[in-house]
Amino acid sequence: MEPAKRVLEYAAGPLIDHPGRFPWWGMAAALCIATVAFRYERRRYRNRTGGLFAYCFPRTIWRHPSTLVDMKVGFFNFVLFGGGALNITWRISGALVASGITLGLTHLFGAREAVGPWNPVAIVLFAMAFSMASDFGYFLFHWAAHVYPPLWAIHKLHHSAEVLSPLTAARVHPLEKPIMGVFMALTTGALMGPLLYLYAGRTGVLPALGLDVFGSLFFILGHHLHHSHIWVYFGPVISRIIMSPAQHQIHHSSLPRHIDKNFAEHWALFDWLFGTLYLPHGREDLKLGLAGYTAQPHTGLAKAWFGPVIESVGKLGTTSWAWAHRVLRRPAQALPDAEGHSV
Repeated sequence: MEPAKRVLEYAAGPLIDHPGRFPWWGMAAALCIATVAFRYERRRYRNRTGGLFAYCFPRTIWRHPSTLVDMKVGFFNFVLFGGGALNITWRISGALVASGITLGLTHLFGAREAVGPWNPVAIVLFAMAFSMASDFGYFLFHWAAHVYPPLWAIHKLHHSAEVLSPLTAARVHPLEKPIMGVFMALTTGALMGPLLYLYAGRTGVLPALGLDVFGSLFFILGHHLHHSHIWVYFGPVISRIIMSPAQHQIHHSSLPRHIDKNFAEHWALFDWLFGTLYLPHGREDLKLGLAGYTAQPHTGLAKAWFGPVIESVGKLGTTSWAWAHRVLRRPAQALPDAEGHSV
């Protein structure tokens, strides 16, 4: 019975663990928000037919071939790599980066007394700062995955979804997590390192990181609806700070005005600061899928897993050669003078 119990606990992990992709309470919150959206749309568009179940789970989405690929990729990613078996960068963590920064500061300036106690206000502020630092790492990775061809070859599996459902969140290549982890380790470590030094290495705040109250808040605000057909928009003020489901749905659109917009996962503030924020003007029509593709490149598990790796390796060689050629072709013109002009 013990092996069977462990298998069941492992299988239920995404539903019962907060770090899991589909915690049950987050799904329940999304269903509540969807119910409100259903009633709102029914009042506004009186000709709407069908009930709540049909609104939340339309056959056109759940029977779509793209959703089947979502299921295959998500299921086998979890079964084969759910324990981090493919996380080749697991040692590059926020704790490692923070420890290095703390040791460096101690070496340069010596040990010091804590600047103050970890009171409730400090813990909440640190939890918010940690959430923002983590999301900034995600933002940087996500932006890089769109502009750097070898990374885009991996990431575009997620964008090749032709319909959106919560299962689309699991439609990611298994190489994304170890690459993304490096970005997030650098941003969270850069925050934790100086704070641990200033607070003399006290770790009373660390249990708050396990709860991640702000991560829980985002789930309650409908994180699972980011990948769905249900349009929920927080308005032009809040949506400059927090990413609404509608804004992430726009990110998946291949229409020219939507491409490369709304990279953040939770904190839209970063898109606002870096000029990639897109706020909708009312409910907008979206065109899901990859721009420039007439056929679905990821029709099954094999093409979803191995196709991106082959393409990424090819792009890596081509991109590296192009950069080297640009630098070495005419090196004299790459040297600026004192005024910043090429000489």
